[in-house]
Amino acid sequence: MILGVAYYPEHWPEERWETDARLMREAGITRVRIGEFAWHRMEPKDGAFQFDWLKRAVELLGRHGIKTILGTPTPTYPAWLHMKHPDIHQVNSNGTIREFGMRQDACKNHPGYRDYARRIVTRLADALGKHPDVVAWQTDNEFGCHGTARCWCSYCRKAFQEWLRKRFSNDIRALNTAWGTFFWSQDYNSFDEIGVPRDTAGCAGNDGQNPALVLDFYRFSSDVQVEFQREQIKILRAKSPGRLITHNLMGAHRTVNYFHLAADIDVVSWDNYPFSSNGTNLPPNSMHHDLMRGCKQKNVWVMEQGSGQGGWGSYNATPQPGQMRLWAWQAVARGADMVSFFRWRSCRWGREQYWHGLLYHHGQPQRRYQEAKALGAELAALSKELDGTTVESQVGILFDYDSIWALETQPCAQGFDYIALCREYAQAFARLGVTADGVSLDSDLSRYDLLIAPSMHLITPEGAERLKAYVHNGGTLLLGPRSGVKDTEDAVVDALLPGLLREPAGCHVEDYDNFGMVKNLTMHVRDEDDRVWPARIMADVLVPEGKARTLLTYAGHYYAGKPAAVENPYGNGVCIYLGTLLDESGLRMLAERLLRRVHVSAISGLPECVEVVCRVKPGGTYTFYLNHSAHPVAVDLVRPGVDLISGKETTGKTEIAGFNLLIVKERG
Repeated sequence: MILGVAYYPEHWPEERWETDARLMREAGITRVRIGEFAWHRMEPKDGAFQFDWLKRAVELLGRHGIKTILGTPTPTYPAWLHMKHPDIHQVNSNGTIREFGMRQDACKNHPGYRDYARRIVTRLADALGKHPDVVAWQTDNEFGCHGTARCWCSYCRKAFQEWLRKRFSNDIRALNTAWGTFFWSQDYNSFDEIGVPRDTAGCAGNDGQNPALVLDFYRFSSDVQVEFQREQIKILRAKSPGRLITHNLMGAHRTVNYFHLAADIDVVSWDNYPFSSNGTNLPPNSMHHDLMRGCKQKNVWVMEQGSGQGGWGSYNATPQPGQMRLWAWQAVARGADMVSFFRWRSCRWGREQYWHGLLYHHGQPQRRYQEAKALGAELAALSKELDGTTVESQVGILFDYDSIWALETQPCAQGFDYIALCREYAQAFARLGVTADGVSLDSDLSRYDLLIAPSMHLITPEGAERLKAYVHNGGTLLLGPRSGVKDTEDAVVDALLPGLLREPAGCHVEDYDNFGMVKNLTMHVRDEDDRVWPARIMADVLVPEGKARTLLTYAGHYYAGKPAAVENPYGNGVCIYLGTLLDESGLRMLAERLLRRVHVSAISGLPECVEVVCRVKPGGTYTFYLNHSAHPVAVDLVRPGVDLISGKETTGKTEIAGFNLLIVKERG
C-alpha cells in the first residue's frame, strides 16, 4: 500500500523543497507525481531544454525516501509554441477556436504539435528516464478533460478522412452503403468530400448530422487520443526500461474509450473527487472505482485523490474531519494499491487557486495534513496484510462505448442515459455489499457469474456471439431496453428486435414506447407475486418465445398485462430481457433476485450509509466496513474476525464511529 501526492516544485522557491520533502516523509508519503504541467520550465524557448531543476527536485525527494512518478508535460503547451504555430489550437463544432490558456486544448492532429510533443517526451526521457529515483511514468494528463477529446479543425477533417479510408478499405461506395448516405442526398464521390460533423442548420452539437458519421467521428476522436499516448509509450519503453507506465483516467468518462487507452499502459490510475457525496451520508459513487478496476481487470492506482475542497471560481464544501481518510480507504477497499492526494499545497496563482491540497496556501501543516499522516501510518502498518490482495467480483456491468456514443446522438427518450444506468446498477449491487466490475465486451467475461448489459443498443455480430457464448456456457445475462437495435454502422437493423440478440433473449419486441414525456402517466410493472414496482421513461413490449417465461408485466397504459421482462434458458445459462427502467426499489428487488439465482451472497438490511467490500488473497479475506455518516452506526458483520485498525476481535453487531471503518480479517 502506497501513499502519494501530486507535487509541483516549479510553483515554489527551491529553498522550500527540503521542508516539503521532510513533511511528506513524516506523513508516510513515498511517491510523488511531478512534471505533467511544466513544459515551459523544461523548455522555456524552442530547443532550449532545462532539466537540471527537475533532476534536483527528484534527487532531493529521493534522499527522503520518496520516489517519483514523472509526468510527460504535453497537456499544456507553452506560449512560444502557440506563437510559432498560431493554428495549433482546437476548434469547436460551431467553428469558433479554443484560445490558448487552458489545458488539453492543442489539436492532437496538428503536425507541429505532434512533432514537438514527441521531442519533449524524448528529451525528458533522455534526461531522467534511467534515474534510479524515477520509478514510473504518467503519460500526459486526463486525456479528453474539459471536452477536449473532439476537435473540428481542418487538421482533424483531413485525419478523419484518412481514418475513414482505412476503415472502409478506400472504397467510398462501401462507406455510402454503410452510412445510408442516400438519405437527404448525402452521397459522397470521394473521401475528400467528407467533413467533420459541425453544427448544422438549427442544430448544435451534431444533432442534425447523419448519426453514422457522428458515431465514426466519435470513434476516430477516441482513437486519436489512444494513438497520441501510444507514441509517448513507445518512446518511454525504449528510453526508460523497467518503469511502469500509467495514465490518470477520470472514472466514467464519455469521450475516450478507456478500454482501448488502458490496453497500452501497465497500470490504470485515475482521479477521484467524491465531493458530491459530502454531506449526504451516502457512500461516494462506487461505479467509478469499479470501472477503473475493470479496465484491465486488476488493481489500480488513484493518482489524484480529493483532499481539501475543490473548485476553480468557487469551491465545494470542505471535507469534514475523517472524510478525506475514509474516501482514501474506500479507494483501497475497491482495488487501489496506491492513493495519491491532489495536491500537496494549494496554489497561490492560476485557475486552481481554490483546488485545495493537504496544505493551505500558507504551507503550514494543519488538520488535513495530520489526517493524511494518520492514514500514512495505517497504510504502512497494514501493508503486509493487504499487499497482494485483490477485489474478486462475480458480477460484471458492460460499459459499451459504441452504445454510449450512439445513444448520445439519438437517446431515444429524454433521461435514457447509458452511464446513468450503469451507475444505478452499480449502486444497487453496492447497497447489497456486492461489487461489480465495469467491463467491455472484449474482457474475460467468463470470470463473472452475472453480467449486466444496461442497453446493448449497438451490437456487432462478433459481440452478439460473445454474449451468446457467455450465456450458453453457464452465465446469467441481463439485457436492458433498446438492446440489439443498431448494427456496427449505427443503422437500425431490419429484423425483429432485439435483432442479433433475439435467440438468447428468447423474445421479440412487439412495440416500444416512450412514456416519460406523457403528462400524468405513471407506469408500473407487476411481478409474479403481484407486487408492483414503478417503471420509468420507456417500455419495450415483449413477446416470449420458446421456453421463455414472463417475469414482469406492465400494469398500465394500452399494453397493461403485456410482458415487461422475460427469462429464457439458453444452453447452460439464462438470459433475462428487461424492457423498461426500474426505480431504486425495483432495481434492488431485481438485484436480489439475480444474486440468488447465481448463488452470490448479498447483505440484507445494510444501513444506507455503510459500504461493505472485500479484498482477498490466498489464506486471507479482508472485509471493509465503511461508515460514510458523521454519526456512529451499528452493522452486523458478515463473519467474525480481527479489526486490523483497532486490533480488536469483532463479531456480530458492531458499532462503527462516524466517518470511520473496520477492516476485518475474517477467521477461517
